[in-house]
Amino acid sequence: MKTKFFQELQKALSRLVEFKKIEKMENVLALDVAYKDDLAFCGAVIYNLVQDKIVKEMIIKDTIDFPYIPGLLFLREAPIMLEAIREIDRDYDLILVDGHGLAHPRKAGLATIIGILTGKPTIGIAKSFLHGDIKNGYIIVGGQKVGIKFGRYYASIGSNIDIESLERFIKMINFKYPKPLKIADKLSKTSILNFVKKRR
Repeated sequence: MKTKFFQELQKALSRLVEFKKIEKMENVLALDVAYKDDLAFCGAVIYNLVQDKIVKEMIIKDTIDFPYIPGLLFLREAPIMLEAIREIDRDYDLILVDGHGLAHPRKAGLATIIGILTGKPTIGIAKSFLHGDIKNGYIIVGGQKVGIKFGRYYASIGSNIDIESLERFIKMINFKYPKPLKIADKLSKTSILNFVKKRR
């Protein structure tokens, strides 16, 4: 697959990123995708951080057209995540994505694409480091603070949120891996197991 077009598209989209102060971070929509052969299962969970409870959860199943290409995860996961966002039909303040945002070679990881396309404050949470420098706990790309390293994880701005609001979110979750993403991850993997059992 020729990837140059998609890389240029990422660069163009990165220029649309907006930085906004977010006051309310109560209901969070978490999205995670798991795979079985050519099928993808997207777990979508709206979680109330203040009440510490699930508001709504659902699963979306679809076939995957794109292979995994490092740096172009959005081609594989953004379509099914956007479908889940449309289907969940409930209000929320913030989107959490299992992936990177601005901490990306072209400053347009999966969380950035989702944030731009939805217009919602979006944060990428990743388990591995992809791009930039880490100084005093901040992820720096092009001289700009775009994310935070906390514990073994990396949080970065997707779009429509600023670094101060990202810091406040990380403090809200006590510098631990976000519970809503854990639930979304478990939901997607459980859906695969149920799917496999039904086929037997």
